[in-house]
Amino acid sequence: HFYKRSQGRSEQGFSTPGRPGQEVAGEDSVTKEVFERRKMVKKARRCFLRTQKEETQNLLTDSPKMMARTKHMMFQNKQQMAKDRATMEANLRNSVILDVGGDRFLALRTTLKRYPTTRLGKLMMATSLDKIFEFCDEYVPGDPPEFFFDRNPDNFPAILNMYRTDKFHMNEAGCALVFKKDLEYWVIDEFTLEPCCSLKYFPEVDVCQSEKDGDLQAKLKAMETAAEEDFGHSQSGQLRSWLWNTMEYPHTSRIAQILAFFSLSMVLISTVTFIISTAEELQDVSESVAFSAIVLVIDIIDNFVVLFFTMEYLIRLVICPRKAKFILELMNIIDFLAIIPFFLSILLEGLEDFEIIGKTGKIIRLIRVMRILRVFKLVRHFAGLQSLLYTLQQAYQELGLLLVLVAVGILTYSSLVYFAEKEVPDIEGLNCTNWKSGFSRDKWKHIGSHPCYTWTFVESFWWGLMTITTVGYDLYPKTFLGRLIGGFCALTGIFILTLPIPIVVNSFASFYRNRLWRNEVEQKKKERTLQIAADLKQGRHRNFF
Repeated sequence: HFYKRSQGRSEQGFSTPGRPGQEVAGEDSVTKEVFERRKMVKKARRCFLRTQKEETQNLLTDSPKMMARTKHMMFQNKQQMAKDRATMEANLRNSVILDVGGDRFLALRTTLKRYPTTRLGKLMMATSLDKIFEFCDEYVPGDPPEFFFDRNPDNFPAILNMYRTDKFHMNEAGCALVFKKDLEYWVIDEFTLEPCCSLKYFPEVDVCQSEKDGDLQAKLKAMETAAEEDFGHSQSGQLRSWLWNTMEYPHTSRIAQILAFFSLSMVLISTVTFIISTAEELQDVSESVAFSAIVLVIDIIDNFVVLFFTMEYLIRLVICPRKAKFILELMNIIDFLAIIPFFLSILLEGLEDFEIIGKTGKIIRLIRVMRILRVFKLVRHFAGLQSLLYTLQQAYQELGLLLVLVAVGILTYSSLVYFAEKEVPDIEGLNCTNWKSGFSRDKWKHIGSHPCYTWTFVESFWWGLMTITTVGYDLYPKTFLGRLIGGFCALTGIFILTLPIPIVVNSFASFYRNRLWRNEVEQKKKERTLQIAADLKQGRHRNFF
């Protein structure tokens, strides 16, 4: 190609490039250059073929060694693959699949056999289908086999982790009673829990169980009350039912709410009039016309309030479904005690006027003081006060602990200070013979400061109560030993009242909060039930669920 190209250029009158000033030969010089180039290509080809031949000979010389090495490596790989396959098959035969509520878990048989008394341990040692189905709900044979359990899978990871680590910890989330039921199903002792989780589990179980029992009792009581308050479908029964709901349940109608608000106002007004009537200026009003008018107004208000409470009590007593239960109920006893002092005072004043009995001024004043019991009628109108009483009833253990500690401290320090202050101090010139005769009625309150005065045990007990509660009392010890005992009594009182209070407060707050929540839920349920009943009565069928 180079030759033809050069020849064409020569024919066209072009010269082959060369050195300047030198004339390039024509056709002979081109041919020579082509042959030289061909010679160089042949030489390069011979070198390449020689090198390839040498490499091929070397490869043929070393091929037996290479083949032996390759065969050895392939044999080792086959052996390793066989071992891996055997190990995999052994693991598959030793492993099982546990399907708990749709969640699948892979575990080894040897791991589950660590606790042979549990459900999974007995299942792994079962040798027949009857035994297998005794411990699981479904069984799928295979490699590995699969066992199905129709249970909630939320707590199962913690249970399976116990088999793997020999340490049992519970999950943070979830109900303690549900976890307890799961432990009973898997036949695991709850005392195998680690201490860190036991401190949370057992108190939570007690709280949940008490709440569950309380809710069950409330439902049973509501069912019994609904059965008792079924007055029938007659006209008189419907009227009686309407009056009973109006008097007892303020949430049933607008009239019931107004009546409850009016009753609450009467309680507050009667309490205010009672406080005003105790003023010293209103005790003897024979010389003051203004005070006489105030006393008259107070008497009119008090009579009206008592008349209202009496009518309310009698109406509720007449229409109640069970008379004995109504009379013995605590709130109804308080209502009765709130109105009975008024009639007793009228009866005693009448007997005094007819000279049947003597002076009854102190008895009448004592009976009138009982009118303050009307303030307890507020409990009927406030769910918070009802929850407070219920909380006091539930937290009796914590409150009892506090009272026992205070009582032990009072008895201990009262006995010590009694014997410390019993001896009369040895003071020169002190004569304690008939020393009490020099005290008049006005000076009798200062008798405790006299050097000849010795404490009685009742006074020591009163001193211990006032000191251990850090209130203080005018009677104080005079000896060094008595003052030392008094100092320790005050310090002990601080610790006794401070340390148990967080326990009592936490328990009290928990009970009170749960009770308020339960009352609110019950109130909403009653309102929803009344709404459904009213809609069904009007023929409006709605989907409430």
